[in-house]
Amino acid sequence: MKKLYIYFLIASMLVQLSACRDEVDVDNLMNFPPTILSVTPKTGVKTGDFDIKVILVDGISSPLNTATVTLKDADGNELASVTKTLSGVKDSVLIEGSSFNAESLPLGDYSISIVAKDSKNQESTQVSSFKIVNQLYLANFERMFIAGGFNGWSASELELVADNTWEIKNIDLQGGPWKLKNTEDWSDQDWGDTNCDGTMEPKGSNGDTNCDFSGAVNVRFNDETLKYTVLPAVNYATNLDGLYLLGTFNDFTGPQPQFKLVADYTWEVAEIRMQAGDAFRFSEGATFEGKNYGDNNLDGKAEEYGANIKLDNSYKDAYYKITFNDATRLYTITVVRYPFPSELYLVGGSTSISWEPGNSIPFRKTADGKFEIFAYLKVISGDGNGFKLLQTKDWPGDWGKGDEGKLLQEGEANITVAEDGFYRIMVDFTTGSYTITKTNWGVVGFARTGTDAGWNADTNMTFDGDWDSYTWRVTTHLYAGEYKFRANGTWAINFGDNGRDGKLELDAGTNMIIASEGDYVVEMILDPVNGYTYTVTPQ
Repeated sequence: MKKLYIYFLIASMLVQLSACRDEVDVDNLMNFPPTILSVTPKTGVKTGDFDIKVILVDGISSPLNTATVTLKDADGNELASVTKTLSGVKDSVLIEGSSFNAESLPLGDYSISIVAKDSKNQESTQVSSFKIVNQLYLANFERMFIAGGFNGWSASELELVADNTWEIKNIDLQGGPWKLKNTEDWSDQDWGDTNCDGTMEPKGSNGDTNCDFSGAVNVRFNDETLKYTVLPAVNYATNLDGLYLLGTFNDFTGPQPQFKLVADYTWEVAEIRMQAGDAFRFSEGATFEGKNYGDNNLDGKAEEYGANIKLDNSYKDAYYKITFNDATRLYTITVVRYPFPSELYLVGGSTSISWEPGNSIPFRKTADGKFEIFAYLKVISGDGNGFKLLQTKDWPGDWGKGDEGKLLQEGEANITVAEDGFYRIMVDFTTGSYTITKTNWGVVGFARTGTDAGWNADTNMTFDGDWDSYTWRVTTHLYAGEYKFRANGTWAINFGDNGRDGKLELDAGTNMIIASEGDYVVEMILDPVNGYTYTVTPQ
């Protein structure tokens, strides 16, 4: 601003001079004290090497002559001082960081004193202050690291690049697990994203982030919102600083979904759920900062500040991929998939409820598009053998077998088992697959024998009931100590009890405890409706 002011002042003086040369004292108009245009550092500088630079300007009739720039610490101790002969209407003084060992200066307050004189011996003085700090931006932590399989779970440091925003560039996560932490040795906070939803969970409730990120990427993390991004490190050409999809599905406010730059000028949202009636636009900023684009003609070519793009009745409820080219302004909307079922039910001649969809048995939902059930299945002679999967307690939209282990919705066959037994059925719509595992259950652990050898084998349990039962039982002598339930004598499928509240957790539960030696009836109930539970009753 000072620079513009000085130049404007000089220009206006010249205009006045040409208009009324005989009436104006030209020397007086062009004669004023030196002006200090800028001082660097301004308010703060990150610890390390840095230079001091002062830029000065003056009038044509009183050009710059000399300037002395002095650096002092908070106690007034002089650390560096330079006097330089100046010339003309604009000049500068530079003190290189190496001359006062800037890298070794401690954190704290410092001042820069400036004394400038021009050829008419007019003098200007100024003192500006700045701080040497660990970080230039606000943050909740002093340091941030990333650790994972790609670096042997050590600590690669992130850089603070904006308020609360940490970044590390050009790393390869190798498709494996990783976490963020604020110390090198895991002694304080760490974060992971078990759901792969772009938000980290804090220490105590998180697992690893294992979302198949691979190739050279840049990782950014906001330590206030706990949001993070993993973007390709390739430097593609673009006209924008970023791109967001703002629409009725997010109240026209970001930051999600955010486009990824996947090629020169080409941005992509890989998957967003939309349907007829939804409207959206492209925006450079998450809250309409910068440029934004709509489509006045709905012809696939956006206009800057055009009308919202509204989906007509041909768009079904589905997940779509959207691309946008910021050079041509062309965009595409392509169906990726239809929504995964929110519920799933078991029906069929091999089940306890036969082919009556109104009585079908609900699966347990374990994640979006993923379901699980334990059930007793039988081999039935004739066409009624096997089972199918229902999205509601009715036939429309039912699923069956395509290729082995693959789901099929049209022209599907019944899914069958080779022999009667108690099975674990897992359905994964994200991969279009299912697995069926016959299970026989046992008790394993120290409590089984009173020694650690009890973890090497199982006390077998017996299935109690028929098709409509979910109970396994054993009467046995147990010792004080820990135990778990597991299937088929291996740890591939096992249950523990995290809260020791009688409710079982699959594959990750805490060991249960027998308090005192004695004879017990142990029951495990894997009911899909009432939950996975167990009881231990003394005899």
